Amino acid sequence: MDQSFARPRRWAGGRHRMALAAFVSLVGALVLGLVLTVGAGGAPPERLAAFSLPRLGPSGASGADPVQYPVAGTGAGRPVVLVFFASWCVLCRTDLPVVARVAAAERRSGNAAAFIGIDGNDPAVAGWTFARKAGVHFPIASDETEQVARQIGLTGLPDTVVVDAAGRVVQRLSGVVDAAQLERAVAAVAPANAVVAASG
Repeated sequence: MDQSFARPRRWAGGRHRMALAAFVSLVGALVLGLVLTVGAGGAPPERLAAFSLPRLGPSGASGADPVQYPVAGTGAGRPVVLVFFASWCVLCRTDLPVVARVAAAERRSGNAAAFIGIDGNDPAVAGWTFARKAGVHFPIASDETEQVARQIGLTGLPDTVVVDAAGRVVQRLSGVVDAAQLERAVAAVAPANAVVAASG
């Protein structure tokens, strides 16, 4: 047998085997990725139900001008960031000022997300005072009955929930939030240079 022909054929066979192995590896990786995606939350995102909660102010909670979802007025149809906190929450002392700075920067940049503070299990005046000291200037609601907290499945504080314009809960940031991470989460659901949303 002429060895000059045998070598190229063996090399061609090796290339085919390598290509086949690469293809099998790629398919395996795609299948594994699909399994992991479905297992990690492939179900459709939960939707945030409408709510109306008393608004916190310097004199306490008032139902005369409630904080509502869906947001009305200039914030209608906008993505929403729910910020769960309480004045007695130690980690909230670090978290809330970070969220307040991001919210202020988002408003200045003309981004469309509406931030809403949700204060639970807290004296109303204490919650409002705590939020103002943290630099919060977005609406703050009192959720004494844990209506929204239960809907979201809140397990601890602080917690930040990002809701897109269609009402889907798309991201949850539990614990002390990182400013860059929150900015990315908001940018993913709020178009830049849109009309500024609700203010407190």
